[in-house]
Amino acid sequence: MTAAVLTASGTFAVYAAGNAGAAAPKLTSIDVGIALSPPKAVFFAPYVAQAMGFFKQEGLKVNLISMPNGLSTELGATSGSINFGMSSATDSVEAAAAGAPIHAIASYGTTLDTECVALPGFTTAAELKGQAVGTTGAGGFAGTTLAACLKPLGLTLNDVNPIVMTRSQFPGAMASGSIKLAAFHTDDAYVVLHSIPGTKVIDKQYQTLPNWWYGGISSLDSYTAAHPLVTEHFLAALIMADNWMNDPHHTNQLINMGVKWSGESRAAVDYAVHFLLRAKSYSTAVLPAMVNWTSQECVTVGDITAPAPTYSQIVNTKYLKVATQMVAKMKFKG
Repeated sequence: MTAAVLTASGTFAVYAAGNAGAAAPKLTSIDVGIALSPPKAVFFAPYVAQAMGFFKQEGLKVNLISMPNGLSTELGATSGSINFGMSSATDSVEAAAAGAPIHAIASYGTTLDTECVALPGFTTAAELKGQAVGTTGAGGFAGTTLAACLKPLGLTLNDVNPIVMTRSQFPGAMASGSIKLAAFHTDDAYVVLHSIPGTKVIDKQYQTLPNWWYGGISSLDSYTAAHPLVTEHFLAALIMADNWMNDPHHTNQLINMGVKWSGESRAAVDYAVHFLLRAKSYSTAVLPAMVNWTSQECVTVGDITAPAPTYSQIVNTKYLKVATQMVAKMKFKG
């Protein structure tokens, strides 16, 4: 699909003059794939940008498209069926390892939002060894986060019995004892902790794995090269959304909107939003040290083979740099 490039007479020229910005005369339509539907709290930035009018201000009409999973999102961006895809950063690392013509251009959640939850009596290496644990697949984000979940205990995937199922099946499988541990998005961790007596968080992964880069926004290289202004304004709107979400004056409103978007209880969304704020995850920032560490970790856990892709092979932040400057000129106050 082809998106029209914003002209110098549109929003970009207004920003160049250092003004607050106004919508381009004709909104440019773009398709953005979201890896989880309904969205978990870590995916709230594009929904905030939509609800608060930041996309429209940037001259964009954004179609938020629910994708089956992160792999489908990355493949959709690679094929050009979507313009931008939001999925776990490990998908971007895998794409770079495969030589795909795609780069991550920003983050939508810099740090991990996952928590490892275990049934009572299965919280140590000795108790978990040989036990069934939940996963949504052997590779990708599911496999790497499960491996990361086990790593602090000194275990690997070879030490346990991973059972493949959909993420929605995790709580029931935990309740029945069919699996003893799983890595949950923090929203789901709340539900499990409050519905299955005795369950325990054994790992808040942003704390034990602070260098793990969690969420990447990817786009086909040929698309961003042909539509740099669209890319920059898309990212500018997301930066404004992050600024808005990180303002404590908006937390209650964010939670209220998040309940509608996610369909989860207010308590679960409240838990997840505060978790992500503490983790400083609501950010478009892409830090080289985190990218390189995560790339090497993907080799370590067997997600990809050596050599690990380099930062420049995985990430292209030139559009993000421009977008950051644009927002800074606006003196955004939310």
